[in-house]
Amino acid sequence: MAKPSTSTSIPAWLKDEPTTHPTPPSSSRDGFFQPPPKLQNSFHEDEAYKRVFSFYIPPPLQTDLTPDLSRFGDLVLAPTTLAQTASAELHPPYLRAFDTWGRPSNTLVTSEGWRKLQDLGIREGIVAIAYENQYGAYSRLYQFLKYHLWAPSSAGVTCPSGMTDGAARLLATQLARVDIQLDETERKVFEAAYTHLTSRDPKESWTSGQWMTERQGGSDVRNTETQATFSPSFAQGASTLDADGLPLGAWSVSGFKWFSSATDSQMTILLAKTPSGALSAYFAPMRRRIPSPPFPHATGTAGLEPDSQTETELNGITIQRLKSKLGTRPVPTAELVLSDTRAYLLGAPGQGVKIISTLLNITRIHNSIQAMGSWGRGLAISRAFTLVRKVRGRLLVDVPGHMRTLAGESVEFRGMLHLAFFCVALLGVTETTALSTQGSATSAAVAAEQLCVDTDSAPYLLRLLTPISKALTARAAIAGLAECMESLGGVGYLENEDPEFNIARLYRDANVLSIWEGTTNVMADDVVRVLKGRNGGQVVEAVKAWLDKTVGAWESMEEWRAQAAVVRIVWEEIVEKVRRSSADELKVRGRDLVGGIGWIVGAVLLGEDARRYGDEVAGEVAKRWVARRGVEGGLEEDEGRDWRVDASWDRRIVFGDGEGVGRERARL
Repeated sequence: MAKPSTSTSIPAWLKDEPTTHPTPPSSSRDGFFQPPPKLQNSFHEDEAYKRVFSFYIPPPLQTDLTPDLSRFGDLVLAPTTLAQTASAELHPPYLRAFDTWGRPSNTLVTSEGWRKLQDLGIREGIVAIAYENQYGAYSRLYQFLKYHLWAPSSAGVTCPSGMTDGAARLLATQLARVDIQLDETERKVFEAAYTHLTSRDPKESWTSGQWMTERQGGSDVRNTETQATFSPSFAQGASTLDADGLPLGAWSVSGFKWFSSATDSQMTILLAKTPSGALSAYFAPMRRRIPSPPFPHATGTAGLEPDSQTETELNGITIQRLKSKLGTRPVPTAELVLSDTRAYLLGAPGQGVKIISTLLNITRIHNSIQAMGSWGRGLAISRAFTLVRKVRGRLLVDVPGHMRTLAGESVEFRGMLHLAFFCVALLGVTETTALSTQGSATSAAVAAEQLCVDTDSAPYLLRLLTPISKALTARAAIAGLAECMESLGGVGYLENEDPEFNIARLYRDANVLSIWEGTTNVMADDVVRVLKGRNGGQVVEAVKAWLDKTVGAWESMEEWRAQAAVVRIVWEEIVEKVRRSSADELKVRGRDLVGGIGWIVGAVLLGEDARRYGDEVAGEVAKRWVARRGVEGGLEEDEGRDWRVDASWDRRIVFGDGEGVGRERARL
């Protein structure tokens, strides 16, 4: 038998192959490393943000606000800030149920990063700006322009910020009511709480919770099982003072709250039923003072004057457990057991939903800006990546297919950003009008005129568009951030410890935004309730009047006449559908209704931005937005336009026409 060969013959095609590689193989330390993208201050880099700033803020005020917003845009990207973001994410809150000696503790522990980010937001006036009212009807715009920059770096401290803002507005409303009489104690307690909520001093400032959700469902508050009983007499030895040394309320609240964010807050607004079944709203401090021991020689706080050393405990509240969530992991969300939690009634019994709606309208706007801020950061990362990542020898910015996708996302982002900030502007007008002073009336009228609305119709537009904005911006941000992750390939999917480029974290966190404060279907039901409700006619007239002032001007301009026709057609179809359909039938198509009205608002605002300022890129963005519904209205797309022209527009839409990338890369 022949022996097997001990050598292998060299294939012919390998005979001319070099025997060694010209360079050493790659390793963990050698070879190609992707140059990291460089994020820039969004106040200067983000074209969509700059367009909104220019559109809603008058030129003299732009000069006043630019230094602070520019500074803050740098601060949110500073290594020290991002280190706190990473700390909050890596060290989520936990519940210490027992102390070292086995005694019940029920103590919530949050990370240093979370606490420092809370303090930073407070010092920067993320809530306070609206109540300092330095700029009248534009104060809300200033607040949320800053909020937009802050949201993606905040690790979710904007969640309690939103509820704090809503609680402050609710208490301000209660203090100003003339149809109810607050006694001296109630007024003192509410005024003290309002002062805390609107302070910029982290040592004095409060955050607020908002407790509505129970096991039977989030938005279905009619079946609330938490009960409130008027009980002005306290048990022997029970605490009668809150942490500030003010009297606790005469209402005793007991029950169970299934989802309770801002568990580390100093107060909360909650819903409970009176014995008659009247669903009512209540204010409750989170902590109360521990009564001093009865004898001078006893240990504890005997003899201490009320000061920072006074011991406190939770106000009849037990934290059952913290929720384990897909995202917003630094936010302490808990299940709470309430047992004789002392509280104050807000308004009259049975007005709970009406009263707490003041808070909900604020938090839904916060939800919209949080969505847009997070999505904006994802797009900023995507833009920066195109300038450093090469594929087949070309930077992504020079790959037309990649830029086409990014341009499409940018158009969607601009329309949604306008929708969100239009609601912010309407909120500023509505709140300022309600102040009923000569100065506030003038400020509101000027701001309303800029929006092409009048002060009387602003509340109707705000009531309709707030749930629409909340629903659409949340859904768009979730989808948009998924696209941003994909634009980075595998790196985008990673849970990077470096929060600067962690789109996966932004995506996880964004998913709560379509659920918190009402799901998309709940928002759609709310829109139907507005349009088919008592004030439905006024709401429709308010929209029509706004369209007449805006789109009406387009109809005399050849360039915008076709776009105006599409907007009119879509609106008339919606009005007819609302007129001939029952509320139940409309709810079946609620999402379509929300999407249609949202598209109209985006089309009008993008078109007005382009028309007023003559910006070419803004004009192209507006036309592309309108073209989404254009075929239905007989508007022809630019099918005959050379693809190279489209590619040039794509780059300009993504980067703008500013210095550097915009103009230089707007040509093939």
